[in-house]
Amino acid sequence: MTELDALWLRVCGGDREAFGDWMGRVERPIRRCLHPFARAVDAESVVQETLLRMWVYAREHGRQLTGEDASLRFAIGMARNLARNMARKYGRELHLPPEEMPEPSVSAEPPPDPFLRRALRECFGKLAKKPLLAMRARLAGSHLHDDGTLANQLGMSVNTFLQNIVRARQQLAKCLGARGIDLTEVTR
Repeated sequence: MTELDALWLRVCGGDREAFGDWMGRVERPIRRCLHPFARAVDAESVVQETLLRMWVYAREHGRQLTGEDASLRFAIGMARNLARNMARKYGRELHLPPEEMPEPSVSAEPPPDPFLRRALRECFGKLAKKPLLAMRARLAGSHLHDDGTLANQLGMSVNTFLQNIVRARQQLAKCLGARGIDLTEVTR
């Protein structure tokens, strides 16, 4: 049983905090599976609707999911179906031949892009000390939904921690922009 499966069992028992942790771990893979629908639907609303439906499902039928990372696989399938239905509703549906349909990925790792990975590594190395510490803590504790815990670990107030996150993002955006990476396309 994976850590994600253990969290899902707690969610099925009605543990709201476990659901927050579970959401923190599955949100990125769900967003990545929606990449083919990015121009056709509002991915944010699909993610939110998927998470809401997963909570309802957990309360009603959650223990029926079996297999390793079953809750993540089920959520990805649900998100893709919601996106497909939304695209169809708005007349933006693209029909791809089955051999060109991407397989759903449950990997927690982003798809490899050596140029982007190298640029991120270099830009991360150029961050100022405090923003770098805050961003590393945020990334390492991405499943936590409490910035106060992360701020305390670094000896910062919550406000200072959040300001350092904003500074880190601004510095990363500026550095990546200088390398020709347009973040406006990524953040839409």
